Amino acid sequence: MSWFLKYKLHHVFFWIAYFVFWTNLSMRDYGSHAWKAILATSIYFIGQAGIGYFSIYYLVPRFFFKKKYAVFIISVFVSILLGALFITAGMFTVFHSLFTAGTYQISFSAYFLYSLMAEFSTTLIFISYRIVKERVQAQKMNSILEKEKTENELKFLKAQTNPHFLFNAINSIYVLIEKDPDLAKATLARFSDMLRYQLYECNFAEVPVEEEVEYLNNYIELEKLRKGSALSIEYKISPSVNNFLISPLLIIPFVENAFKHISNFSEKNNFVDISLNYQERSLKLIVRNSFDKGGSLQTKNPAGGIGQDNTKRRLKLIYPDKHDLIIKQDDETYFVSLTIKIP
Repeated sequence: MSWFLKYKLHHVFFWIAYFVFWTNLSMRDYGSHAWKAILATSIYFIGQAGIGYFSIYYLVPRFFFKKKYAVFIISVFVSILLGALFITAGMFTVFHSLFTAGTYQISFSAYFLYSLMAEFSTTLIFISYRIVKERVQAQKMNSILEKEKTENELKFLKAQTNPHFLFNAINSIYVLIEKDPDLAKATLARFSDMLRYQLYECNFAEVPVEEEVEYLNNYIELEKLRKGSALSIEYKISPSVNNFLISPLLIIPFVENAFKHISNFSEKNNFVDISLNYQERSLKLIVRNSFDKGGSLQTKNPAGGIGQDNTKRRLKLIYPDKHDLIIKQDDETYFVSLTIKIP
């Protein structure tokens, strides 16, 4: 019953309106008695509703949706002929004297053509409604499925990003434990705040940019403690980076990559430069780090890695045509520029 009330109740209202309209029209224009007007409307109802429902619930799904168009057209045409024949025969049987000797004299063939046009128009409306409705529902379902697919893919990519970060962070704390246990404890507390952010705050599609900046601050401080004086770090954030939302964990992979693949020169400066700016509704991240092309195999491929590859994919999904990512590399420098247009 609940299914009927939700999906089919409008059919009942339609046919009630149909009966009221045509019965009143018959009584007003043709002077028919109420019972005759109801009887005439009933004959048309049986013929038009019967062929209409037969077409949309049998012929359309069985032939049209299966692309058997020739069989569909022939079947509809035959059904319309039968429906028109039923209406004409019914009307001539019930109102024989009226059509043959009364005021409204008309031949069987002429009335059949009239019924045929009425049957054709009604059936065409039925079929058009069913086809359009199915197409709209199919498009709606495809949109839902596409959205779910994108959301699931984003969740999967984010799930891959988190373990990548955990591995790097735990490794950093492990190094600190050997150098300074007290400092390692403080760093572990900072890492706990970062982990809380990943587990709880990042479940939202967007987060305040201030939270993402705080997460980035904690990560850089952790790297400063781990690397010590082995490298120079320059980190600048513009005061304008506030009061807007951004998808979480899109900035950190590029910063992680800089620290992971930094050079290890003994006679040259090893550096990481990071700047974050917001201007004209665009967030811009620039990351530069010293790079030793002749170093280890890991350093030779700074653009790889799960974190950065997944971030590129997430950018395409979340900010299609609204981001610009430039990655450059020479013998001693690795450069990343990411610009995101904030809606």
